Amino acid sequence: MFDSYQHFLQTPGYNKIIGEDYLIVEFKCPIKEELFTAWSECHSVVYVLSGQKKWITPANDYLVKENQSIFVRKGAFKNQQYFEEGFCVLMFFMKDDFIRRCVKEDISSEIKTLKQISHPNFIYRIHVSESLETLYHSFFSYLKEGKQISQKIIELKFREMLLNICSSQSNSDIKNVFYTIAQNVDGTIERVMEEQFIYNLKVDEFARLCGKSMSSFKREFQKIYNTTPGKWLLAKRLNLASNLMLSTDFTIQQICYDCGFESDSHFIRSFKNEFGVTPKQWKNSKKARLNDAV
Repeated sequence: MFDSYQHFLQTPGYNKIIGEDYLIVEFKCPIKEELFTAWSECHSVVYVLSGQKKWITPANDYLVKENQSIFVRKGAFKNQQYFEEGFCVLMFFMKDDFIRRCVKEDISSEIKTLKQISHPNFIYRIHVSESLETLYHSFFSYLKEGKQISQKIIELKFREMLLNICSSQSNSDIKNVFYTIAQNVDGTIERVMEEQFIYNLKVDEFARLCGKSMSSFKREFQKIYNTTPGKWLLAKRLNLASNLMLSTDFTIQQICYDCGFESDSHFIRSFKNEFGVTPKQWKNSKKARLNDAV
């Protein structure tokens, strides 16, 4: 799975600015596949400069075109690419601490009607006003100057951008998502696991999404679920897979992809270890019983 934040952070050659808890990068997508899955341990604001791309989540699809913008919460998602025209994007990655600082020092003092969201969406469309569009494009001069420009100036401009977004009535949901993140609600183990188990993330990547070390993540996970992350993930994925086999006509390959298994062979092997038969044998047996009952 494509780790977008770490890729752009670690790979040379991109037009980018690296801060202590943020990353700004302009790029053309390095992935050649039409459909792929990516993830990030950071939240991000995406502004499309040219072309279009679709972000796919279990709840909704978001086609984002030139001069359109979205806010993406940290986690995994699927992307569909369109190769008819070149795709170029300006992306602003930010860690929880950066958002927390902005909410405390900027947003909460300017906007009084903040509230937590119990079940936030994964992606929100951003209304791009004329002033916000100008702010987006102002980052090009900073990207061009690179390390010659003060980090303090970059951070102030970044925070101005977020305040601009939150000040628009059209973006009221986003300001409340920022507030939810700032209250340490967004990264709880329960929320992260329930939202993200369908993706082929490793245990250490789940720990990063929760903002925890591996040892503290495993320890807290054990207290909550009374089992290990690996066992919990396998059980959740197998349960979802068995439900999909009975309720859809999806192929084994599609079910494997939709349930977070590493490969078809991994899914079949895990399923047989749990149920004693292959997925195909299990599905045929279940359907035969249903037909007999009718």
